[in-house]
Amino acid sequence: MLRYIKEYRFYILLFFFVLIPITSIDLSTREPRQYRFYDRWVLALSTPIQSLLTGVLEGIMGGVHRYLFVLHTQEENIQVHDENRKLLNTILNLREAESENTRLRQLLSFKEEYELFTVSARVIAKDVSTEFRALRINRGSNAGVQKDMAVVSVEGVVGRVLRTTADTADVLTVLDLLSSVDILSKRSRVRGIIEGKTDETCQLKFALRTDDLQENDLLLSSGLGGVFPKGVPVGSVSKVTRRKYGITQSVEVRPSVDFSRLEEVLVVTGSKPSPIHVTREGKSPLPKAAAP
Repeated sequence: MLRYIKEYRFYILLFFFVLIPITSIDLSTREPRQYRFYDRWVLALSTPIQSLLTGVLEGIMGGVHRYLFVLHTQEENIQVHDENRKLLNTILNLREAESENTRLRQLLSFKEEYELFTVSARVIAKDVSTEFRALRINRGSNAGVQKDMAVVSVEGVVGRVLRTTADTADVLTVLDLLSSVDILSKRSRVRGIIEGKTDETCQLKFALRTDDLQENDLLLSSGLGGVFPKGVPVGSVSKVTRRKYGITQSVEVRPSVDFSRLEEVLVVTGSKPSPIHVTREGKSPLPKAAAP
């Protein structure tokens, strides 16, 4: 039997290829209940083949659809990632603007509290040399900044102007060895001179051994010398060393200003005159002599 099938396989396949279209046409013109015997026989033979072909085609089309879906999803993910990055940058910029506005409002409040005429400036550079502990601001002589003007921030005294150009100025900070600020203790009213010592600390000079100074005492500018306004924080006592002999004591001071995070400052160009001591003509009234 198999020998005849192999010998006549061409004619058998030709018969099936001719029979299938005829059967399909015949099936399309008849009702399902009018199947003939050879219709059922052809359907029985062709159904597994159709199922296999349908499964293969569905698998191929499903794979293509999944690939296109994954490709489209990747493109959407790239777009979403770019949008998220832009939104994050926008949020960071808004937070930075909010932080800057907060600092500027604090500077304005500081200016109003001490009744000062000031020029606001931004720190643009810091001196890394060992000769000076200074920083550079973006305001100079064109903005009215002059040598030896006081420079302050909301935290306290920064230093004084060392030199200027048309658009910049170098500020000698209180950390510099050549810096000196006359101060008084807020608690005990002890006076002294603060000078720079290291990159992080200052020292209080001319403090007598009997002076009442304790750790964490707040030190304010005294206003003597006409450079720094009175009452501005300069630093706080971090260490007190009293010797059993001598007339002075060793006092280390922690500056009020955090110079590592300093961004905006105020250059003090003058102070507002008090209306109590100034007449309408701008002169201080003199006391009248007592009547005889």
